[in-house]
Amino acid sequence: MSQPLNEKQVDLLRYLTRQSGPVSSADLDGRIIRALKSRDCITEHNGHVVVTDAGRETLQGAVAPKVRKRRVAAQQTATHARAKAVQRAIQILELALPRDSEVAVGNIFAAADDVVDGFRRYARALEKKKA
Repeated sequence: MSQPLNEKQVDLLRYLTRQSGPVSSADLDGRIIRALKSRDCITEHNGHVVVTDAGRETLQGAVAPKVRKRRVAAQQTATHARAKAVQRAIQILELALPRDSEVAVGNIFAAADDVVDGFRRYARALEKKKA
């Protein structure tokens, strides 16, 4: 069994999957590209990166890596429950939003992928929060 993907690898794979076409590899982290290429999740041709079918399957089964920390049980469960609720909402939101769409945030429009990434960072911050 191969090693699970870390957060940055999952984020890049998710980003590449949401794009409508190939993405220039010059704008991406080479270490993450090499790791994903070694797992056959992406291919690189002429300086552009494309997700493979194996990469899409890997993303479907990707689970966030478990971080072991000692905390008081009551604090951990409350924070963990909030983070899991946000993560479930993010998954539903990703399925509902079409590729390359924009959403209204207050009185401005933003790329839906950026808004979803912001929610994902918030959920991670909740998980890492020390009370």
